[in-house]
Amino acid sequence: MRRMMYTLWALCLFLQVATIAEAQLSPSQRVPLVGEKVDLNALVHVQHGKPAYWSAQFSADGSLTNQLDSLQRIGFANLDLRGKTTYAIIVLKTGDKAAAVQQLEALYTLHPDDYAIAAHLAWGYEFTGKIDKALETVRKAQAITRQGNYGSDWIQERILEEKLGKQQFDKVINLGFKDYGQWVIDKQYVFVRNPDSLKVQIAYQLHERTGYMSPPDQVVGQLALDFADIVAKTDSRGEAIPFYDYAALYEPSLKKTVDARHEAIKAEQQEVQGTFRWASVVWAIPLLAFFAILFSWLRVMRKQKKEAGRQVDR
Repeated sequence: MRRMMYTLWALCLFLQVATIAEAQLSPSQRVPLVGEKVDLNALVHVQHGKPAYWSAQFSADGSLTNQLDSLQRIGFANLDLRGKTTYAIIVLKTGDKAAAVQQLEALYTLHPDDYAIAAHLAWGYEFTGKIDKALETVRKAQAITRQGNYGSDWIQERILEEKLGKQQFDKVINLGFKDYGQWVIDKQYVFVRNPDSLKVQIAYQLHERTGYMSPPDQVVGQLALDFADIVAKTDSRGEAIPFYDYAALYEPSLKKTVDARHEAIKAEQQEVQGTFRWASVVWAIPLLAFFAILFSWLRVMRKQKKEAGRQVDR
């Protein structure tokens, strides 16, 4: 009984933390979802006049500027903790990043257990080139909760480790295959992380990065390539193509890899079409034979009927 009560308490705590972490995301940060899955079309395509989620324009819409104007009229010193945090985050996205980092540092000193402050300070450090501090801070943010930013902070942590190390950004997601053609059709392959959750996490990380980084950028390109591979594996090859193109756009050095993916997808589609044509022929032969036999049988029956009629007339 106690174990059951403890389990229920832990579940409620997890849901509460996840809800709080999700509530800290502004509308300009939230991943577009259809149910619990990423809305793939909204990531790289303009929809209903709204910019693609993976573009600087998505976060730099007028709503952020209007919100900042409202906060400035109140005055930074007169804002509560959440207002000051929001102010610093908007400045980080749209204005003087160094000044925003200073504001976030001051807030973090006073509130070291506030996830939103720690997480955005980590972004601020990374995008102002303070990689050591960014890595230290994103780890502290995860110590507060691992549910923030859709649980994607581990991706930023791995990116920062690679920036300080060998810069092998293909090791961040690390899907662990060598032969794409075989991997994409391998039904025995098991993702280390749930692929739907992984797509949400990568989508969020790319949204934040494309808001700060213009092409070319190795990290954005590699994450987009990983995302495309996951889509090709779990959704469809055709739906993955725009994401492969996006990867090459952000990191031209990936063009050779992307071209190889295109060729593999094209070859598979041609093979499927060829198989379908042969299957059609194979099925058509017995079908034609059936109709030929049926036609012959009807002719015989008609002939016998006529013969029977003549005998009756006699």
